[in-house]
Amino acid sequence: MGRTTSWRGIAILGILVGATCWTGRAVGQATGGGAGVDAPPWPVVLGARVAICERNRPVVSRVVLVPDADTWLQEVGRWSPAGQWPVLFESDPMAAAFIRAFAPEEVVTVPSTNRRLPVGVEGRQAALRRVASSAWGATDPDRPQRERFDELGWTPPGFVVTATTDPAWPAAVALAAGRGLPLAFLEDELGPVNGELRAPALESLAAGLRGLAEDSGYAWNRLGDELDAVAICRSMPVRCRTTPPAAAKVELPGVSIGDGPFATTDALGRLADGRRWAYVGWIFGDESRSAAMAMASLFLKRTDAWFVSGYPETGGWARYRVAEAAAELSKAGYEALSFEGEQASLEAWHRLLLGGVPADMLYLNSHGMAYEFHLHEDRKARPHDMPILQRPAALSMVHSFSMQKPADPDTVGGRAIDRGFYACIGSVDEPYLTAFVPPLLQSRRIRVGVPFLLAGRWWPGEGAMSGLWKVTTIGDPFMIAPPPGSVPIPRIAAGAVDGVPDSTSILDRARAAMGSLDDEPTNAGAAIAALLLAGREDVALDLWRTVLDRGNVIAIRAAAPVVLDPLFRARRWDDFVDAYGRIPSPDRTRLGRDMLWHLAGPRLAGLRDPIQLVILRDEIRTPHPEVDLERIMPHLDRVLGEGSGRAELERRISAESNDRVRDRLKKLR
Repeated sequence: MGRTTSWRGIAILGILVGATCWTGRAVGQATGGGAGVDAPPWPVVLGARVAICERNRPVVSRVVLVPDADTWLQEVGRWSPAGQWPVLFESDPMAAAFIRAFAPEEVVTVPSTNRRLPVGVEGRQAALRRVASSAWGATDPDRPQRERFDELGWTPPGFVVTATTDPAWPAAVALAAGRGLPLAFLEDELGPVNGELRAPALESLAAGLRGLAEDSGYAWNRLGDELDAVAICRSMPVRCRTTPPAAAKVELPGVSIGDGPFATTDALGRLADGRRWAYVGWIFGDESRSAAMAMASLFLKRTDAWFVSGYPETGGWARYRVAEAAAELSKAGYEALSFEGEQASLEAWHRLLLGGVPADMLYLNSHGMAYEFHLHEDRKARPHDMPILQRPAALSMVHSFSMQKPADPDTVGGRAIDRGFYACIGSVDEPYLTAFVPPLLQSRRIRVGVPFLLAGRWWPGEGAMSGLWKVTTIGDPFMIAPPPGSVPIPRIAAGAVDGVPDSTSILDRARAAMGSLDDEPTNAGAAIAALLLAGREDVALDLWRTVLDRGNVIAIRAAAPVVLDPLFRARRWDDFVDAYGRIPSPDRTRLGRDMLWHLAGPRLAGLRDPIQLVILRDEIRTPHPEVDLERIMPHLDRVLGEGSGRAELERRISAESNDRVRDRLKKLR
């Protein structure tokens, strides 16, 4: 799988998107570049190299669920050139959604392993590298990974970096093993995700990445050579401060650039003089979430796109129309829908949220701040209005400050990541509209195989905004979303390969839990959870009905939190709110509360049941209680009696200790 193979892969991709060959003119038009170039642009080459790896990586129709990080590493260590499969933490709240999207033949669980990761840094590094190498058939743990790649004729398109003490290391191991990437380490403490990296620390980090690239032995110091992307899987500040060198400085009339803040991912992958040598994607979070982000990138398809734009169709906004972008993907075989004008109003958006968004790629044009996003006619939505997903998805958001604090779920970007978006393009500060690649150009790039995160960034030489700026890229930088069927991935039946030692079918676990309900009613929740992981939500909902009919309070309380997800997706409002009301208040979650309001919003005017209105009144969401309260006040008056809304408002004003929140509530008087 060397360079010759890569070029052959590019020709294959070109044919599959409708061209007879990769002529310079065809590629230039497809990617937004100029006509007359003699070879495919380097981002297309990068995507084609990823596609070749995927075409030669057999995927077993199986998902393995694990209880902890040590067991996760053990199970990924079973990957080989004969087959790989997703390994997820059973505690991951998006595990069932992943399984629905992946549709495996079998889902199994394994008990906690007795094999523990070494305590020391060197020992842990060796253990992680060993697992990443064994996935490519390496049998000698002391042998350099480069030698195995050379035997296979494989030239990696980049590398992956982590720290052994950072909880996001599983993402690094998964990407290294799944994509054939060198696994490297930077152990320095960099600071919190929502913070800012100061210039000296940024320069040290950038130099560290350059050193790792140099140590790899591959060509790396210009775009279009061998290493063109870096996946950083560890905590670091999303923003940075620096004085951009001339080659990377963005010049805007009347705007003082100063020292930022800039997106840390955009400041990295550059030479000391500011020229870019690689693009960076970034995964952070705990073991469960980071592993899930990597697994979604490696194993899920991306063929269903929604484009939503709250922008007017005049002036510079018109360049960000989404109808043409959706049509572009539809012509290539994707399922694509667009929503503009009145279809992107706040009310229409609330209707789109009913039951969860089914798309696996979402393009959202809005504006606002970290704590709000505006839709058609400048109607304001809040972070709790971000979609709940039916399956994991990728997000490209044209919106200022969307990723200013990506680890804070009370911000727009933070809520998106919390909800299961595993690849995100967003902004850490005010970037100005032209910093974002228009949806039509993104679509054209994606359909010819350019990696998703790279398709949403301006490339060197593409204008003023191609310098060091404020748009960040969260996720796997190698992830592609080619047209359906254009990159066939070998799928192996679970029964055609060796089974997983000591594993138990998730269906067997469900049966065992169901059979024990008379003696252990608390197992009702575990039974429903196992059925959902097995993809048998029809049986899960039948079991919920049986639990209700039996009337065992302990079983009902155990099952109610778990059954919310399938009831929400089925849009069964009465059943959902009944289940929600049976959950003790301390056990209610942010996600469950958002599901409640997403289902309730479009039907508020038709609600007549006082109990349902009381539940909504008691579940008004923070940190912006004025939003839900304003929506529900007239309906409290209508159903509970005149003055009920005002009484609830005054009660909340009196009880509120935050001056800013109290002032916002007072505006409702």
